[in-house]
Amino acid sequence: MTRFSQVALIQNPASGNGDGPARLAVRSELAKTGSLWKELVIEPNRSIAGLTLELLREGVDLIAVAGGDGTVREVASTLVGATVPLLVIPLGTFNNFARSLALPADPIRACQLVHTGAVQRVDVGIANGRHFFLEAAGVGVDAQLFPLGEAIKQGRFAAVLRSLEVAFVHRQRPVELKFDRPLERAYQRSFRGESPVRHRRRRFRNDRRRIRLRSSFVAVGNGPYYGGNFTVCPGAKLDDGLLSVGVFRDFSKRELLFHFLSISRGRRQYHPKLEIFECAWLEVRAEDKLQVHVDGLSVGTTPVRFGVRPKALSVMVPTD
Repeated sequence: MTRFSQVALIQNPASGNGDGPARLAVRSELAKTGSLWKELVIEPNRSIAGLTLELLREGVDLIAVAGGDGTVREVASTLVGATVPLLVIPLGTFNNFARSLALPADPIRACQLVHTGAVQRVDVGIANGRHFFLEAAGVGVDAQLFPLGEAIKQGRFAAVLRSLEVAFVHRQRPVELKFDRPLERAYQRSFRGESPVRHRRRRFRNDRRRIRLRSSFVAVGNGPYYGGNFTVCPGAKLDDGLLSVGVFRDFSKRELLFHFLSISRGRRQYHPKLEIFECAWLEVRAEDKLQVHVDGLSVGTTPVRFGVRPKALSVMVPTD
């Protein structure tokens, strides 16, 4: 059990469920036990990272973030390597990081973790040595489609139509993957046995560290969920010091669409055309420049190197 006396609350009213009543309820829950030391409300054009750094300099014990995954990512990126824990109060639309941590969906119950929860160290993914991600990164058409969920949420139907057009006209691209370990070791934890294999697949049983494949996209998971609660890397764990790499190869457009429908809302569905690898770092190259994103934020094009910072972030979790 852990108790904190100086808890700073960062509220984002722009988050999906961060309306007035919800924000007031969170503030009241933290304040009534005497643990709320300071509250900051995010304003347009104000740096969330800057606010977090100010709190660290002032000697805060714990930072609670009431908002969605985007807000949580910005605060967490500043806390990487720090000893001050992060408490996620899920007020976003999808709350993937909170789901990966098995946090209560009820914001009030999440607030109570200040007194009933435990501190856990979790991994943080990183792209090109400077872009942190908590959920997943992606290379290929995935990076172009990631804004689709946000567009649907905001009712921007023109953007929805553009994203769907991208999905239906995209072509698989050859990519080269270079792992930190031999292919056989990287591939040994693949989830091929979870569902009937309808097509004979290459087994990748050799000691080379590079492989060339044609794929729609490559997903690099720090945790299992991203986007609209898609379980894109179903075996990813937040505290194993590894990245889970999902290669979507030889999917037809129809198969890709139905697979994503099957893994929405946190459901797990294994597909024989999904190749899963595990590694501590990975390099992705392609003849064509492919888009790259981290947690839905565009960070450029290939080539790109992904890595992991093991147990670099302290978070509050339920004791059970």
